[in-house]
Amino acid sequence: MDSKSSIVLEIGGRYTKCGYSPESSPRFIIPTNLLPLNISSYLSGGASFDNFKKEITSDNETITTTNQIPTKLPTQSQLKESLFIFFKTIFLNYLLCKSDERKIIIVENIFLPRLFRESMVSVLFEQYRVPLIVFINPTASLIPTLRTTALLIDSGFSETRVLPIYEGVGILKAYKSISLGSESLINQLKQYLQSNITNGIIIDNQNNQSITDSMICNQLLNDKILNSIQLLEDIITRCCFCSFKNKNNNNIEINNINYRISKEYSILIDGNNIRKGLVDVLYKDVNNNDNNNNNKEDDDENLEEGNIATTILNTLLKCEHDQRKPLSHNILLLGGTTMLAGFKKRLVLELHRQLKMNENSIYRNELFGLIGHFQFINHPFENNYLSWLGGSILANALEHVHSKITLESYLNAPSQFKRSQLIPEWEKLTNINNYTQIAQATMGTTINPLQFNSTSSLFSPFTSSSDLSSHLNKD
Repeated sequence: MDSKSSIVLEIGGRYTKCGYSPESSPRFIIPTNLLPLNISSYLSGGASFDNFKKEITSDNETITTTNQIPTKLPTQSQLKESLFIFFKTIFLNYLLCKSDERKIIIVENIFLPRLFRESMVSVLFEQYRVPLIVFINPTASLIPTLRTTALLIDSGFSETRVLPIYEGVGILKAYKSISLGSESLINQLKQYLQSNITNGIIIDNQNNQSITDSMICNQLLNDKILNSIQLLEDIITRCCFCSFKNKNNNNIEINNINYRISKEYSILIDGNNIRKGLVDVLYKDVNNNDNNNNNKEDDDENLEEGNIATTILNTLLKCEHDQRKPLSHNILLLGGTTMLAGFKKRLVLELHRQLKMNENSIYRNELFGLIGHFQFINHPFENNYLSWLGGSILANALEHVHSKITLESYLNAPSQFKRSQLIPEWEKLTNINNYTQIAQATMGTTINPLQFNSTSSLFSPFTSSSDLSSHLNKD
């Protein structure tokens, strides 16, 4: 059993990465299908679970909001039932393995709800009889980059999380999250399509003419577009990008394009409103009162106010003065939303804009010296599976990882309460000094992150004492 590769899982609100250690990328990236439950925001952990659902409909070109429909938080029995089917799909349909022969490495969000973690451990041990479960938090994403200092910006489906890591220690007091992610882009795209569906955005592929028949347009909208999140995600991925002004401070005009949704019809994707304007929702302007407020503690009262740039700056405000510049030099992007074209440059421009916007703002007074110092850690891997890769590397040195549970210890626990106590708490997983030691030991023995891509460098132009390059194999 020890000779078999471990299974590495990263369960996100929208997608799950699954594969084997020590491979350099996941075998499959599949939807996190926990039907009949729809709990993507619940899995995010840092964002509050919305007990109300808003449905937007289009009636005579007027967007109306229906009554809020209450939903309930999932129970443990519901979670176990959905997780059993979900893991069965992973083991039998994708990884093609026996669960009782493989150790499980779970790369998790540090604020994943405890009820979900308990249900997941119960299903894996009691029903699938896995021999070992190891919990690894997303700070393991630093291991492939050979760094111990970074500003983690994880922008996923439901929210964006910002966590600073300084010399291997997570600064939890500076942790921030905001409910902005790819779901925000999808909702914005839905609203645009609903309000403009009869304005000629549906194109007939045969004669290349616009269709204005409201019955045909609404039927296409409800049957083929709004019910397919995959299609909306594909539109955003293929057509949209993060825009910015040119050197003359002028907006760049973007051409419209046709996106084919079927053999008969296409959607006209507006260049200004959708292709370059859709991503603006991630950088929406905050109230001037927030910018003029010199009380740092007020930032904690409402994390929903602001945008990604202000969330990052609020995180830096919570860090010590001598930590801010090293963190700014080592920004590490995670999550699929950060893979949009132009995301890095737009993020830096928005950070600079916030720092220059108001002379009396706390950002300008405290962080103005960081202008020109926002740099990203360069690496040859994709942002959406970097945390998974860190778990894959650490799986080669499980004897050094303390956050693990064996099947024997779980089944021998005298009560359900004792079993739940075996599951490590998130505050015990935030210090990654242990991860750094594991990385040093691992790179000298069994695996080297540089072997995954020999043509690209893992190091950014800004090096610091956080570099682990001295630990690489010399031969």
